[in-house]
Order: sequence, then C-alpha cells, then structure tokens
Amino acid sequence: MLRGLYTAASGMISRQIQSENLSNNVSNINTPGYKKQKVVLKSFEELLIQNKDKYIGEKCFKRNLGTMELGVGIDDTVVDFSQGVLEKTDRDLDFAIDGKGFFTLVDDNGNIKYTRDGRFILDKEGYLKNIFGYKVLGNDGRPIRINSKEINVNDINFLITDFDDKSQLKKDMNNMFLAQSQGRVVNSNIKQGYLEKSNVDTIEVITEMISIMRSFESNQKVIQVLDETLGKTVNDIGSIK
Repeated sequence: MLRGLYTAASGMISRQIQSENLSNNVSNINTPGYKKQKVVLKSFEELLIQNKDKYIGEKCFKRNLGTMELGVGIDDTVVDFSQGVLEKTDRDLDFAIDGKGFFTLVDDNGNIKYTRDGRFILDKEGYLKNIFGYKVLGNDGRPIRINSKEINVNDINFLITDFDDKSQLKKDMNNMFLAQSQGRVVNSNIKQGYLEKSNVDTIEVITEMISIMRSFESNQKVIQVLDETLGKTVNDIGSIK
C-alpha cells in the first residue's frame, strides 16, 4: 500500500513538471523562432514480487507472484526543432530562415551562440545585432556591418550554421542556443521582411494540458483512497477493543 502511495506521488510530480513545461511553451507562443520543449518520461524498473511463506519442514520455498511498477519519472527535456510558420512583417531588419540552420551570433567576449530569431537592429557603428546585443556573423566569420541606408538581403551573406546532432544544443533564457561541438555551414533561403513564428501549436498544448490534468487528478484520487485505507487500518484494525 505504501508503494502505491509512492507510485501515485511520482506520477503527480511528473505531471506537475510537464504542466510547468507546457506553461513555458505557452508563454513563448509569440516569441519569433522559439522552439517548444517536451518532457520525456521514463518508467522505473519493475520489481519482482515473491512470496516466501511456504515452508516444508524447515525449508522455505519462494513463489513468484509477478511484477510491480514503481511509477514514472523525468528522463529528459528535449527541444522540437521543427520549423515554424513564416510571418510577413515588412520590416527591413527582420529575417527568417526558410530551411535548416541557425543565425550565428557572437558577443563582445567572443562567445558564439545560435538562434532562429531574426529580429535584428543596427547599432551606431552599423553592426547588425540581435535584440540582446549579440553581433550577427557573416559567412566570412566576421560581424556583419552595413554602411548603406537601404538594406537588401541579397547584399548580406549570413553565416548559417546547422548541426547533425541537435540534441547537444543547449537553450538559454534568451531564445538562443549554445553548441558543445562545431557545426557546419549550410545554404538556406533567407527571407527579408519575415519572421519565423514559434512552433508551439495552441490546440496541441490545450489537448496535452487536459490529458495531464486528468492524469494528475487520477493520481491524486489514488493517494486519497490509499490514505483513507491506511487511516482505517491504523485506527480500526489496529485498535484493541
């Protein structure tokens, strides 16, 4: 019975974490280039239940009763890198990648990061930057500097980097990714005056949230029933009359 409490509790904890992850996805539904995250669950190893009450003479014999699951836990949080819808903005400094890869960025300390968020600005020196101050790199490996007042995507050679193993990309709080290994340069279609929308699907989120809440409530009811049963066991069966 106590194992049942642990199993139900682990289910509630896992569903709570899933719910928090969905809430984070929803909060970024309007963030350009945002990639939704998914929580991956894993089941704990099953235990073999045995009965050792059978004795013949002084020898004890085991009898297998079956297996018992101990609930689920969090295995990992993975990012879904599927492309979002490209939305027209008509802003000259908005760019979207139609295909594979990421814009390559660098900060003043030489730290490289990657993003699908193409909301760029020009600083006083004419350098193209993202909204967090990272400079955008060109395919020559240097920050892009624009001297003309008229900005044309055909005059800008973005350094677009892709990775065969995207699981090694780590997302930060500013919708950028840090790579643990070097990527490869790819050619992708860059559309000016467009932004890639978040790949969060509203209907999918609502459906998943309902499923998570129902599972959470089911585990909650199991705990309530087991708690009541344990209470009766302690107060009634165990009492001396």
